[in-house]
Amino acid sequence: MSLDRSHLQLLVALAEHGRLGDAARALHLSPSAASHRMAEAERRVGTALTAQRGRTIELTDAGRHLSVVAVDVERELDRAELAARWIGAGDPARIRVAVGFYDTASWLVDTFAPVAGRPRTELLRVTDRDLLDAVRRGQCDLAVAPWPRAPTGLRNLALHDDELVAAVPVRDPLAHESEVTPEALYEHTFLTSTYEPARGFEFHEFFLPSGFVPRTVIQVQSLEMMLRLVGRGLGVTIQPSLVLTWNRPHRDVEIVPLAGRPIRVRWTATHAPDASDLVGEAASRIAEAFARAAARGEGAPPT
Repeated sequence: MSLDRSHLQLLVALAEHGRLGDAARALHLSPSAASHRMAEAERRVGTALTAQRGRTIELTDAGRHLSVVAVDVERELDRAELAARWIGAGDPARIRVAVGFYDTASWLVDTFAPVAGRPRTELLRVTDRDLLDAVRRGQCDLAVAPWPRAPTGLRNLALHDDELVAAVPVRDPLAHESEVTPEALYEHTFLTSTYEPARGFEFHEFFLPSGFVPRTVIQVQSLEMMLRLVGRGLGVTIQPSLVLTWNRPHRDVEIVPLAGRPIRVRWTATHAPDASDLVGEAASRIAEAFARAAARGEGAPPT
């Protein structure tokens, strides 16, 4: 049989204190219990780990070797326990909410407030194209995003009806227009979260029918950075109105409607059809947070 941790702890204590009695006290053992434990350790190893020197029990060479190794083992076990505690912090009930590009919004804060009896909220950052797959694979419980059409094969809770608008610098002439056309954006640097066109969004619904796309397109996968760039006159973008009013600290960004037919999107909390009631309740809390945002005047009402 192999040694267990209690044997290693006794060897470490004996090496540190030099006397079995002192080692026993350090481990809150009686002297007889410590003697029995050491005898059991020697039986399991198959060799003497201590030797009597007068009235003192000392470690043998084999015992000293084990005590040195045991110090490292104890240190690693302590670290492993802390790591397990850290990892295990995610074991209790929790709702994992995945967001993509749109991760700087007031509803995120609203849903993090702890409520007795409810699972806590955890926020996961997932690329837009992987959001739905993350739900299907069980990597998250809920995905929150705007969609032109509700995702299929999943359960969807409508959060907010929205439409795409242009975000332009307040000092740009476009800021004073009643609407923005694709042609007007041709000479502007256009900021996008991805080069991959998504059906139902600005490329297919706004630029493609006109035959005009901006001459310069730059990918910026941070909404916060994108709006800072717009505010500094370094580009324009098209986004759902709600994410622009969520970020009204960017007072140097003006919101202008798009010309032509409104491009509608619907913010949705999406989860698996067989998700637990707790996930459904979390989706409802997110819907309440969106409703509070609308009540504060965030988001432009669809035209």
